[in-house]
Amino acid sequence: MNKEELIKAITHAVTLYVDAPDFFDANPQLRINPATLDVVAINGKDALEGIADNMEAIEEAAAAQGDESEAASDWQTAQNPDFYAIKDYVIKDAAGKLKVDVTAVEKLASSYL
Repeated sequence: MNKEELIKAITHAVTLYVDAPDFFDANPQLRINPATLDVVAINGKDALEGIADNMEAIEEAAAAQGDESEAASDWQTAQNPDFYAIKDYVIKDAAGKLKVDVTAVEKLASSYL
């Protein structure tokens, strides 16, 4: 995935929130897998559950023995998603309507590519 494709994916996820903010809880999140650059808009509750699941998977990989343990732990760590508050990527226009903060989205994409 190139930078423009990532910007498009992030913009799409933020637009889901902009178009239907009532569909989300009070803490909507962007979930980005740093290994695959998959981007999803989720509720904050789901983000917290995902963090707990990732921590458990890392602990299980660390508990295994030998070189396979290190490889499994490294793979799991690379798959752990990053979470960002969607509201940090939204601005209000002069009429008070929510819209995607293009500058913030581009800055986020730049941190990956």
